[in-house]
This record gives sequence, structure tokens and C-alpha cells, in this order.
Amino acid sequence: MYGNSSEEQKDGNPEERGRNIAQSTGTSPFDVSRRQVLAAGAGASVAGLAGCTGGGGDDTLTVSVFGGAFKDILDEELFTPFEEETDIAVQSEAQGGISEVLPQLEGAVRGGSAPVDLLISTVPGVLRGLNSDLWYRWDSSNFENTQYISDDLISEDGGDLIGVGSMGWFINLVHNTNQIDSPLTSWNALWDSQYEGQLGLLTPAVTGFLPDIAAEVRLDGQQMLDNEEGIREVFEELQGIVPQSGLWYTNEANFQSRLAEGEVPAGMLYHDITRVLKVTQDAPVESTFPDEGGVLGSGRWVAPKTTDLADEAREFIEYASRPAVQDRITKTLFTVPAIERQHSELSDEEYAKAAGPGLDEAILPSFDLYVDEEKLVNELWNELIVQEG
Repeated sequence: MYGNSSEEQKDGNPEERGRNIAQSTGTSPFDVSRRQVLAAGAGASVAGLAGCTGGGGDDTLTVSVFGGAFKDILDEELFTPFEEETDIAVQSEAQGGISEVLPQLEGAVRGGSAPVDLLISTVPGVLRGLNSDLWYRWDSSNFENTQYISDDLISEDGGDLIGVGSMGWFINLVHNTNQIDSPLTSWNALWDSQYEGQLGLLTPAVTGFLPDIAAEVRLDGQQMLDNEEGIREVFEELQGIVPQSGLWYTNEANFQSRLAEGEVPAGMLYHDITRVLKVTQDAPVESTFPDEGGVLGSGRWVAPKTTDLADEAREFIEYASRPAVQDRITKTLFTVPAIERQHSELSDEEYAKAAGPGLDEAILPSFDLYVDEEKLVNELWNELIVQEG
């Protein structure tokens, strides 16, 4: 359903998220080879530990998710209905960035505690945690509703179930309709001098996948990212977006508010949160699927191995994997359902509000790049993008 390389992230602070996906290779745009999956070892977002007190001794299931409006909607459309049906209490926590959080989570688990019982992670986060023996392992036969989830969104290791798809998402071009009359329809807008100093752009490279966008839209394609010479050429091309940046952001909340107020009138942002701002807050914002495709990502439900509430976490995943629940979340949050399309009762119009022209039209990041060439990518980003900006 969702992809071909490894995976990504909305990586960052409480208002952000890890993102992923691979490339369409057949009937399911989420087809990910075992080799590609194992290569994706860095750059995922997992739970923000600051202030998290769950997972260690009471009967409340502590679940970490992306913050802001994303969390508010899941509280209403996912956690509260689950509590009402099962009598299992849930405490949701805002999720933070991997750079500070994953070491804390690993330290907590090594110490025998679980600051959260369940969280959303992308495949790179799942794999980094797997390398650290961080995750709880389930017997897949104990799950029934995972039959509805796209096979590409099920993470397994050695026959054990590690993670189950939660939802997918897009990074699109966005603009304030009071400040800019016409939508930005192509990623080429990032290089257009008419937007000098006006765009909000994601940083670092692994968050917004700008190298993939540059390679696909401006050069000879993402295969250029398979070797050092091509990577360097892509980053030289990326320097052309620096003058257009009015804000480099890691915390999407920083851009959300400035976009809605018109302070930073356009840029790149998650489609779901932009739709939520428009629909629920009547914000003058618009998300546009670029002609070349939005950047596609997805998440997994995973649990630290030290949780005392593995049964409750399993029951929650079962609930969240129901087609009706997946459809309900998509209708309100505009994320892409993790279930196979044939199990969804969403109308074509409802599905298009979340997925635009469809998953086959998406740009699917070269996730291996951000693992295998992490040092080179970070060096080039800091030298050619950050310092220039």
C-alpha cells in the first residue's frame, strides 16, 4: 500500500512526527524489501519522554503520539472511544524528537522501566529500537485485525511482531490564502526567487527529504542518491532553495502558527495538519499536492519491552486496526488509512481529501541514504544549507 525503500519520519518535537515510506512496486505502494528495511537504521521519531510518567505500575495505558491538533483529534476519535468500549484507561502524551528522546527511552528500558506503554514510530525508529533490543515482541497469532493492515506496514523480526501500521501522511506545499493568491503547484517553487524569504522549510535533511525532492524534480532522479558524486551534486542543487527560506523549522508548531497568521506565507508542511487547521480552526491555509507528488510517510504502533501493560497495548492495537476506526480517523485527521483500500468504506472523495491523487503518485524517500550515508548527508546539510541559510 505505501512504499519501496525503507522509511522516514516527521522527526522532531511534540508537534512533529516521524515519517516513512517506500516506493510502489506492484499492487501495493508500500512494498519494502527485507534488505531495504534492515538498511533503514536512523532518523525516526519516537516518544518524547519529558513529562511521561506512564508505563510503570498503574493500570493506565500511556500512549505517545504526535502533539497539537493531531493529539487532540486522536484523544477524541481514538482514545476516548477505546476507553468507553474496553474500560481500559488511556493517557496520551505529546511525542518528541528522536535526537533527544531515543537515548532516554533506551536508558529507561535498560533500567527496567517504561516511560510509555505504546507509541507511534516510523520504520527507521523501529529498526533503531530493534538494534537496541528496545521493543516488545508479540506473537502475531494473538492479533486478528492486523489482517486489514497493509502488509508493508507490519514490522516483524525473527517471526515476532514488532510494529503495526497506525496511519500514513503526506508532506505537501502549503500557503496562506490571504497572502498568496495562487497555490504553489510544483516543488520547483522552492527554487523560485519570487518567494525569496517567504517559505517555511523542514530541517534537517532526514525530516523533509529535500534531497529526494531535488533529485527527483530538478535533476536526473533519486538514483543519483546512490553514490557520493550524485549526492554532492544534489546538495549543490539544493543550495538554490536557501534564499527562499524565511524559516527553517524542526517543530511544525512554529510554522503552523506563522503560516496561519501570514507571517511566513508558504512552504512545506504536513497535509493532515494543514487540513485540520483549515477545517477546524477556519485558518486561511491550503495544502496542495505538487504536480510531482507529495512526500509520503507512515507510522507504526510499537511498545517498549518493559511495559507492564502489553495485553492492554495489544488490545488497543487491535482496536486501532479496525477498518471502521481507521476510516473515522481519516475523516477527521486527514491521514491515510493503514488498512488496505478494499477494507475501507471511505468514499473516493473522502479518501482523496487525505491522499490526493493517490499513493502511486507520491515521492517516496530514499531512506537508505539517510542511514548508509548519514555522516555525509549531515555534513553537506550543515555546510551547504544550514551555514548558507
